[in-house]
Amino acid sequence: MNRWSSQPYLKAGRQAGVPEAILQNAVKTAKQMKHGCPPILTLNHLAHLASVPYPFLHRTISRTYKTEAYNVFKLRKQNAGHSLDRFRWICAPSEDLLQVQRWINTHILSRVEPHEASYAYDKRHGVLEAAKLHCGANWLIKLDLTNFFESILEPQVYELFRSFGYQPLVAFELSRLCTRIRFKGNPDRRFGNNSLPSGLPYPADPRIGHLPQGAATSPRIANLIMQSLDENLQDYASENELVYSRYADDLVFSSKRKFERSQATQHINAINECLIKQGFWLNTAKTKIVTPGARKIVLGLLVDDDKPRLPKTYKKYVSDHLYYLAHPEIDAMIHAKRRGFQSLQGLINHVSGKIAYGFSIERDWGKEQGSRLKAICKTLQLDHVIFP
Repeated sequence: MNRWSSQPYLKAGRQAGVPEAILQNAVKTAKQMKHGCPPILTLNHLAHLASVPYPFLHRTISRTYKTEAYNVFKLRKQNAGHSLDRFRWICAPSEDLLQVQRWINTHILSRVEPHEASYAYDKRHGVLEAAKLHCGANWLIKLDLTNFFESILEPQVYELFRSFGYQPLVAFELSRLCTRIRFKGNPDRRFGNNSLPSGLPYPADPRIGHLPQGAATSPRIANLIMQSLDENLQDYASENELVYSRYADDLVFSSKRKFERSQATQHINAINECLIKQGFWLNTAKTKIVTPGARKIVLGLLVDDDKPRLPKTYKKYVSDHLYYLAHPEIDAMIHAKRRGFQSLQGLINHVSGKIAYGFSIERDWGKEQGSRLKAICKTLQLDHVIFP
């Protein structure tokens, strides 16, 4: 998308016979934009920018569709056991909705940086950088948020787009395109039924949407809405000589100081109060206090030393696959099917991805396993994912 300029816009509008008052009002609106976000004057304008049909956008925003624009299915969470929260609902957007969400992501949301304590969904840094913060800690406090995306509601998304400079109607339309309603009840009642701006040209609907997990826009929106909470939690950490990081819904606090377990519990209670005030709840089943002397893992990486390392279980998982794939008396396809893969190439891609990630953490180990995988692929006459 080219940088917006008022002069070509005014010239084209005058040639088309658009009244001067309308043109000047549009220019005034565009100049209110912040963070370099592109102006969106109307829904029809957005349809043009994103190359998505206007009728589809209007149906989605007004919620008058016969078939919703998401394919909803559930996935079982890892290590969830038989808990009530053992499934994760995934909402895959339709082709048109995905296209407009990607446009919003690229041209609006990506222009605003999340808080420095946030490490997920950001090309600048990720798991390794988040884990590094906690290397050499004596104590770890690991917390997990319940229903992270569904806890972020439509009015918060609306206020986010308003903060970028978008007019109320456009901000409302953008928030509707990035949220989804449950067909049975609201996610919660924090905003009551009076949350929507007045005077909107859409049917009244008291149901409040939430961020759907699976929408292209949800990760970045969640990060940006979490900015104030991240700031509060980082301030709390600094005041108490703790280090804080957040990776999506995983919160980690660490300390190199010596203190009692009761102090760690006090920290959790104080942090929980901050979360509740902003509409988030701790998953108490995943709350962990890791004491001095215990093995410390952050985001799947060991942080006992001065730099993060891969745990032995991760290395063994990869090594076992390579062993069976290379064994002359074991059918590689049978091994793949026993491990739940539909094809041998699927297993190769999976292992290659594991090695590539391991290479980003421990280069020497990654190179060694990558060489083993390349030799296996040559023998089996299969492709391997580009690595390293």
